[in-house]
Amino acid sequence: MYLIRGREYLAKHPNYSLVGRENDLERISSILIRRSSNSLLLSGPNGVGTSWLTLGLQAAKANIDTPFDLIVKKLFWLNTDALFSSGDSAKINNEFQNILKKLTQTSESVLIISDTANFLEAANNTGNAHFINALNNADKLDNFQVILEVRDEKLSSVLKASTNMSELYTLYDVKEPTGDNLNAIVTNVSKQLAMYHKINIDISAIDEAIHLTSKYRDSLGLGGAQPQRAISLLDRALASYRQFTHKQHPKIAELTALIAKTTDETARLELQHQLKQWQQDWQELKAEISKTYQYQRDAESLRFKLQDEITALQEEEKNNQTAESSSIKTFAQLTAGGFDSPAITELKEKIRQIDSEINQNNERHNQLVMLANKDLRLMRQNVISEFSQISGIAANKLDENEVENLINLEKNLLTRIYGQDSIVKHVANAVKVSKVDTIDEAGPAISYLFLGPSGVGKTEMAKALAQYVYGDEKSLVRFDMSEYMEKHAVAKLIGAPPGYEGFEAGGILTNSVRKRPVGVYLFDEIEKAHPDVFNIFLQILSDGRLTDNVGRTVDFSDIMIIMTSNIGQQYYLNTELSDDNAKELASSELNNTYRSELLNRFNGRENILHFKRLPLTVIERIIRREITKLNQSYQARGLSIEMNDSCISAFCYDHYDLVRGARGLPGYIKTNIRPIIVNHILHHPNDTGRFNALYNKDSHKFEITFSPN
Repeated sequence: MYLIRGREYLAKHPNYSLVGRENDLERISSILIRRSSNSLLLSGPNGVGTSWLTLGLQAAKANIDTPFDLIVKKLFWLNTDALFSSGDSAKINNEFQNILKKLTQTSESVLIISDTANFLEAANNTGNAHFINALNNADKLDNFQVILEVRDEKLSSVLKASTNMSELYTLYDVKEPTGDNLNAIVTNVSKQLAMYHKINIDISAIDEAIHLTSKYRDSLGLGGAQPQRAISLLDRALASYRQFTHKQHPKIAELTALIAKTTDETARLELQHQLKQWQQDWQELKAEISKTYQYQRDAESLRFKLQDEITALQEEEKNNQTAESSSIKTFAQLTAGGFDSPAITELKEKIRQIDSEINQNNERHNQLVMLANKDLRLMRQNVISEFSQISGIAANKLDENEVENLINLEKNLLTRIYGQDSIVKHVANAVKVSKVDTIDEAGPAISYLFLGPSGVGKTEMAKALAQYVYGDEKSLVRFDMSEYMEKHAVAKLIGAPPGYEGFEAGGILTNSVRKRPVGVYLFDEIEKAHPDVFNIFLQILSDGRLTDNVGRTVDFSDIMIIMTSNIGQQYYLNTELSDDNAKELASSELNNTYRSELLNRFNGRENILHFKRLPLTVIERIIRREITKLNQSYQARGLSIEMNDSCISAFCYDHYDLVRGARGLPGYIKTNIRPIIVNHILHHPNDTGRFNALYNKDSHKFEITFSPN
């Protein structure tokens, strides 16, 4: 009742097969057959498949190639809900002791707890907090082994449940599958989805589901990790596709579109005939399917009614027997239908007939549905459409060609980064290499250190990369290094050691990368960080890996790292120095500030880039861009803003400040021009027309007038 044998547990998953996890299975198998620390703590994000992996241990026992040392292991799953269902502390404790006794008496036994955090919480709530110590003690005495499954966010609470958890258990971090392994898993599960929905799935739909859920990781409602995200998207897309196509078959829409395009009258008449026939056949088929639904409802309703009659008769006979003080049935009762009365026997026979008819009706229904779905196939575009509904991202943006995006990356970046053309080209080429080149190299996808004055495009470059490489600025994760000035800042990034305050929270950086293993990570103003933090950066930039406070390895290989620094600001802002002289002096100060081993990690210093001061011509382009944004924003209201080039030039000449850079002038527009427009809209919501912005050189302010249409 409380322990489910491995074979019984596997039987509950008749279509089970483990693909894409062979390496993980081999590694946890090797842990189970070790002499010490041979119990497992399986940790991973929600949706990664830890439970599917442990089930693979049982399935592997039927494989002739599985080592005998694993075959002899007897796996038991704990039914936690059943164990704690009574709420009676004493009873629960007795049952648990019986479980431990049974496991101890069974050689080579392994206890698997699917949700360890839930188990511990239930134990604590029922006054049985000692259960974890009992398990650990049994493990220490080699009575049996234990596999604890726990989600990432609950790992710290499980580790602190007992002081010797890390000593007894080997922590195995189940990572998200990638590449061919991810494709194999999703393809395998998609067969089950196709059977359930009775609709075939094109391979392009599978590939697109994997692509979208890997690229746009922050979209809501799709599970926490791969492969669950891609599987959930396919399931949703199939449900929406079924709902849409069962209203109107795609063939009808296709014929309707062809008729609209056809100019030849003979061909048009033939298509109209086909359309009419399709519409008639489709309506008849849907009517037949509806009949099977109606029959199912009526038959089940009748069955319930007959079952209620049987229950009433049985209760009546029981009362009669009690009244007669006799438990012996008559011969007629015995021969009529076992120990049932003739009336009950007759009702049960009717139920058997109904069950038979229901089965026949179900077969007929399935045949009709298969006929309705035979020409249906979930395609790539259907997945894109469903993801667009979930994420709110326009379908045409999701449908963008990745290769074309990479080809146009430099051009796209230049629409946001002005006056730094050589840097844009350098970064764009690095991104292309990281995405296309197949040479396997350690370290993050790309890593750059940006120097230069404030407001020249360093942070904007990071945002633009997130936008044009990953499709959304939300893919940018920013760390303000002024928050990591203290010596203990390292603990904030990777997590405090066991026993210290904050251990349960884990590391801010490592937690973030585990949640978002792709994207742009911006480390702003690194000169403000404590020197010990740079030891972490050395490891990330060199190996592309980092180990958190509980021993999990975090992978940075798909992360783009951008670091910025204010070192050399005084040189960049000195207008008496040329760009080259400022760069040379800033580089010298950089060398005196940081160790060579850190600077060399930026691709042998090739990726240490110096942003130049922006000339007035570039600042004017930025202001024109801001005015264009305003016009696009108010276009739907029938409003526009006009500012001629001479006004822009005069405004930039008067207000441009090297210290604030390009940020200052857009800030002026937001503070001084946009409020005038907004106030006009509030007072005259139905007005359409043009705002004319004229710059007064004497007052150094804009004078704005409104011209109605």
